[in-house]
Amino acid sequence: MSASEHHQKFEVITPKSVYPPREDTLLLASCIPESLKGHNKALEIGSGSGFLSMTLAEKGWKVTSIDVNPLAVAATKSNSLGNGYSDIDCIEGSFDEIKYLQDGMFDLIIWNLPYVTIPASGPYLEPMEEASMLDLGKDGWSSELRSYLESHENMLSRTGCVLLLYRTYPDSPSKPEDWLKSGWTSRKMSQRTMGDEMLCVYSHWRPWGGLDPIEVDTIKSTMDYDFTSKKGGQRVIADRQIEGRGRRGGEWISDPYGLAATWCITGQDNINSGMFQVVLGAMISRTLGFELKWPNDIIDAGLKKCGGIIFSMEGDKTLKIGVGINKIPQPIHGIQTTGWGVANEGMEKGHVFRMVDACVATLFESHPLWDLVRIEDYLQFAWCSLSRVLSRGVRLNYRRDFATVSGLTRQGEILVVQRGSVSTVCDLDEIEWQSH
Repeated sequence: MSASEHHQKFEVITPKSVYPPREDTLLLASCIPESLKGHNKALEIGSGSGFLSMTLAEKGWKVTSIDVNPLAVAATKSNSLGNGYSDIDCIEGSFDEIKYLQDGMFDLIIWNLPYVTIPASGPYLEPMEEASMLDLGKDGWSSELRSYLESHENMLSRTGCVLLLYRTYPDSPSKPEDWLKSGWTSRKMSQRTMGDEMLCVYSHWRPWGGLDPIEVDTIKSTMDYDFTSKKGGQRVIADRQIEGRGRRGGEWISDPYGLAATWCITGQDNINSGMFQVVLGAMISRTLGFELKWPNDIIDAGLKKCGGIIFSMEGDKTLKIGVGINKIPQPIHGIQTTGWGVANEGMEKGHVFRMVDACVATLFESHPLWDLVRIEDYLQFAWCSLSRVLSRGVRLNYRRDFATVSGLTRQGEILVVQRGSVSTVCDLDEIEWQSH
């Protein structure tokens, strides 16, 4: 056994076959929130030495911890008692084996996900080490957990949250964006480069506390829906939109089989709407398997438009977000569009709505446990999304002359280089995109 003091309050003794507290442990620990009234019941999966379970208890959580390794269970119990946290309940087994957990109604579930790649050849790990260190399961342990939560809804409380540590580079089977595709939020909380690896902590929850959207049969435009009698984050989805609005109040011809929806979010003070619009467009585009054309068009690799996003501030602090996405390709004013059905055959409107809803909630929902998103954390993500289109040979004409895009400002404008000079462009009408 080895003893190490990773925190001035914890003295941890770790058996050899148990994962000890390391930098990734500390990264996840730094993201654990204080418990709140009504949010105080936590579960740690894969407790190892018990370091994170003790961190939860220190922050006021009533903690249950589990591990498939009996030596880890023993270490968690011993270290918890030795550090004065006798109330931590540690159980041997996996999250899908312990029936007690199915109705646990946990407000927070944390897991330092295994992210070691399965070796193609020896040396091989011992069975207990393999269970705790390798990212196994279909699409990784992250997706195994999400699927289990979806089939056992009482394991997580209505506003409960999952906090996971991923290795995002090199790729691991577990991917945070898979939660978006299944209709859960995926908000980045922290990240750190460790050697040649990038580790990130993400939080996931069911958007808007599981509140169902408002559904209407026919409406002129979902952007015109009156939300004044509604409270909190609200969404309206129309079966048929007959006078959709596009950029600058222009006409949006809605696909009768497509998505037409609007989100109304209150309490948005001094929002950086330009950059948030780009980030949301990038997030929705990637989740659907499409690309983003600056600033807010969802397109395919050939620049055919699939959908778009509009932002509108109503008063000082109320933001309306309109999203229109085609399912079926159709010509609009002589220009051929595309639809999500081309890339995602068989995907229904309800599934697309849940994915878009998760993207909006990731950026804008005020969750009891988490601060709102800092847009600075998504600058690189937005620029990478734009770069994917530019790297495929897309040309840009600015004021009738060839130009290249060199960057993205904090306000969501693009930086255009032309004949040695750099211009900041915020007006889409000043540029023209062309594919080679």
